Amino acid sequence: MGRPIDPGIQSALLAAAEAVMVGPGFSRLTVDGLVRSIGSTRPSFYRRYPSIAHLALDVIASKFGTGERPSTGSLLGDLETLQRADVAMFSSDLFRKNLPGLLESIRTDEVLRQLYADSFVAPRRENLGRVIETAIERGERVHADWDLELVSDVLVGPLLARTLLPGTAALDDDLACVTARVAYGVLSSHRLDVQAADEVGDQTFR
Repeated sequence: MGRPIDPGIQSALLAAAEAVMVGPGFSRLTVDGLVRSIGSTRPSFYRRYPSIAHLALDVIASKFGTGERPSTGSLLGDLETLQRADVAMFSSDLFRKNLPGLLESIRTDEVLRQLYADSFVAPRRENLGRVIETAIERGERVHADWDLELVSDVLVGPLLARTLLPGTAALDDDLACVTARVAYGVLSSHRLDVQAADEVGDQTFR
């Protein structure tokens, strides 16, 4: 029978990792540095986490969770609330300084990639789905074939671009509102269909 895991060590690792992540960032996270700072050992670390990236993901997931459940009374208002929260998350030192390195680890580690999808992405998408379903239950008109992955991509894509790409504009409230309105347009039953949009385009260039 193995030694029982001390929960205090995991809490200390999370706190120590967060301090590095909001400071110098992901590239400065090392197993040796962390265990030294909390007076622990490498075996203690690896009993809890397979890698530094797994710990970093745990820090981010613990900090930001599955996203808030807004209740503004309207779908557009709820989408704007979700986006403002995500803009704040993407703008935070904890997220901004560590996302590039963490994504590279996720890209090359299939187990970590699945953990990221299951523990971070999926719950947040489910939260968005519940917001949309609540709007439908309220009687708001939502396109019958709405696509959760598409709406999520519409919301998250611009935030990722402005976080990861050099020379892009700032993450701000205007971006939150504009992307929320675009997502609302994708969901709204009042949106133009493709044929109608093509007809408008044809008339514009005549």
